[in-house]
Amino acid sequence: MNLCHKINYPALRNRCIISYRTIPFHFMKQVIIGMLLLILSVFPLFGAGDVSPDSLDRKAGQLLSRMTLEEKVGQMLNLGLPTILTGGYWDPRDTAVFDTARVAYYLGKYGAGSIHNMPSSNVLPSAAFWFKMVKYIQDYAMQHTRLGIPVVYGIDDIHGANYVKGSTLLPQQIAIAATWNTDMAYRSGYITSYESRAASLPWNYNPNADIAYSPLWGRIGESFGEDSHLISEMVLAYMKGSQRNSLEDTTCTAVCVKHFLGYGAGINGKDRANALIPENYLRQYYIPPFKKAIDAGALSVMISSNAVNGLPCHINKYFITGILKGELGFKGVVVSDFSDVEFLVGAHQSAADMREATRLAINAGLDMIMHPFDAKIVDIILDLVKNGEIETARIDDAVTRILRLKFALNLFGNPYNDPSGYPLLGSEEFSRENYSAACEAITLLKNDAVLPLPKNSKVLVTGYTAHSQNCLNGAWSRTFLGQETKFNDPSKLTILDAIRKNAGEENVVYVQGTDYLKDINSNEAEEKAKEADYIIVCLGEIPATEKPSDIYELDMPSAQQELVKKVAKAGKPVILVLVEGRPRIIREIESLARGIVMAYLPGDEGGRAVADILYGDVNPSGKLPYTYPRNTGNILTYWHKKTDIRDVHWEFNGFNPQFEFGYGLSYTDFKFDNLTLTADTLTGDQLLTFSVDVTNTGRQSGKEVVEVYLKDKVATLSPDVKKLIRFTKTELKPGETKTVSFTLSKDDLSYIGFDNKPVLEEGDFELQVGGDPGKLLIKTFCYTLNKS
Repeated sequence: MNLCHKINYPALRNRCIISYRTIPFHFMKQVIIGMLLLILSVFPLFGAGDVSPDSLDRKAGQLLSRMTLEEKVGQMLNLGLPTILTGGYWDPRDTAVFDTARVAYYLGKYGAGSIHNMPSSNVLPSAAFWFKMVKYIQDYAMQHTRLGIPVVYGIDDIHGANYVKGSTLLPQQIAIAATWNTDMAYRSGYITSYESRAASLPWNYNPNADIAYSPLWGRIGESFGEDSHLISEMVLAYMKGSQRNSLEDTTCTAVCVKHFLGYGAGINGKDRANALIPENYLRQYYIPPFKKAIDAGALSVMISSNAVNGLPCHINKYFITGILKGELGFKGVVVSDFSDVEFLVGAHQSAADMREATRLAINAGLDMIMHPFDAKIVDIILDLVKNGEIETARIDDAVTRILRLKFALNLFGNPYNDPSGYPLLGSEEFSRENYSAACEAITLLKNDAVLPLPKNSKVLVTGYTAHSQNCLNGAWSRTFLGQETKFNDPSKLTILDAIRKNAGEENVVYVQGTDYLKDINSNEAEEKAKEADYIIVCLGEIPATEKPSDIYELDMPSAQQELVKKVAKAGKPVILVLVEGRPRIIREIESLARGIVMAYLPGDEGGRAVADILYGDVNPSGKLPYTYPRNTGNILTYWHKKTDIRDVHWEFNGFNPQFEFGYGLSYTDFKFDNLTLTADTLTGDQLLTFSVDVTNTGRQSGKEVVEVYLKDKVATLSPDVKKLIRFTKTELKPGETKTVSFTLSKDDLSYIGFDNKPVLEEGDFELQVGGDPGKLLIKTFCYTLNKS
């Protein structure tokens, strides 16, 4: 009989993917019986049920003991999907057809342990199409290899299951951070995981736990901002929403926390740039978000593409084996980023060739190598082991971690998921949650008695980002850069669409004004401005990530600023809407605007959320998750040292951002008072509880963030001017008062010294509490050590 495997997808129908020559029935019967016996012999290893750490170790250990060296090393290969499709890797294919010879070569001969990526930037697979692709891959891996080990499929689900047609495109991480609401991060993780598993994609290369130290960094929009504590809490919440109680739940995905370590701190603000970070700073600021996730059960970590202090992270054994696997006790998979072992040769120049690069990376502690184009690295590893340059124990450690991940995901029992079992994919329920997240993120930065707008007013809408879904979504939106328009959902509203819906088309005039960098028809906008009651100018960035996102100036592009200057000549109230990941400098035009709304990258529901805030249907409650600089020559995080802000007059007035970290206005007013501490001295291991009253003194309901900062007044190592240690968000009706309480311990008071260990010193500390970083309530308390 003739066996032919087909993918039942319109573009692939009737294409024979795998064919076998005619096989005698009696021989086929013997083969089937043999396969069944093999499956039954190892079924206890692969069965569902116990996913406790001990059980995962036992299952992985038993399977590892059956594997040859070649099978083990194959598991360490993370291959790009296009490598097993017909055509070249970067071909602009419009469908996905498996190349049977390549499939047999990479999955059969080499037993690749993992696959990642999209078919091409021209293809947006539905969940059903993903299911068929993943099913084909898993069926081949489990039926045509000796031990039937499934592949673990990884994907960059950066703000939702962004590579699945019809999925929910959520706000980017920087916008989620701006909500200052960990529930939003949890739901973001939940929705992303649900819709990813609907497409049989169980492993997500997210969340981003990087500290966005430089506002020039192009991936700041994918981060949770500049503060270690805020990032830690958001990463933890996202991870809990993704993994929840058990990865056997087929609505959960395994997260891959990234990028370890110091990726967002390149000295020139560019992607993958070398970072200079003292080790005590690494431990004080950069490691805590990773530790938080690892302590809560993160199962994989991606290594940073850059170098820290000159040593590429991918070969930094101290970082990977010493700190990550050693001190932090990480038992999950450590995976490289895209082609980064190869880049050790051509980019970092830290290895003479791929053999040396591979030896350094594996011995540093790398478990899985994202080597997308071929399996040559497998042969290199095998040769290195056989020549004694990599110990077998190192290979066993790596493969044990990979197998643990696969068992934790129950891929042996459920290697793929029928999308019909996921009715909430792209649902109205998820859209409502998406809209709520966007509304909570959007931050009102300025309101000179202009917002909200009356709905019967005549408005001019102009600017590069006014009529673009792509700008609202940013990168990783259906395609890598997020610039392709053909995949946009026509049911989703741009800012212009939503304003027209709110105010009525007869009240709205639209003129594009500019492109990202160039003038289009700003003179026409200038003329139309004279006829408007209000002028809404939507500014921002072109969608981009990684190297394409590098910029050389932080200022908002001059063409966009000139548009603001032109329309402002009409003398009508100007409202700026900023659609951007980075805080692009607007110093020259800020004074021309009576209202400024920071939208960040708010996702598919962002247009509707922006319009509803402009017209008062939603009360804004977002707060900046980073410092918004005023000048390119004065870029500082809020957690700087006092000496950093000494000015030309020898005073300490040199920190003058456009808007401070944690800043954001509301359409109502809040009052903070009665900051009370249970004691004015904290001794030894005691806990200190404190509370503050928050009152809505305005006329409408609103949400306010209670921000808690700590300042060490004197420390041997010069202290930060303040650091965030607690926060919560609360909703209050007009006239309502809530008392919010927190507890702190000695751990909150320590810092990392030059010996790279925590230092706790006696002395005075300031507790600073409020919702406006410029108007914080302050109480001082003293810490003393235990007296013996």
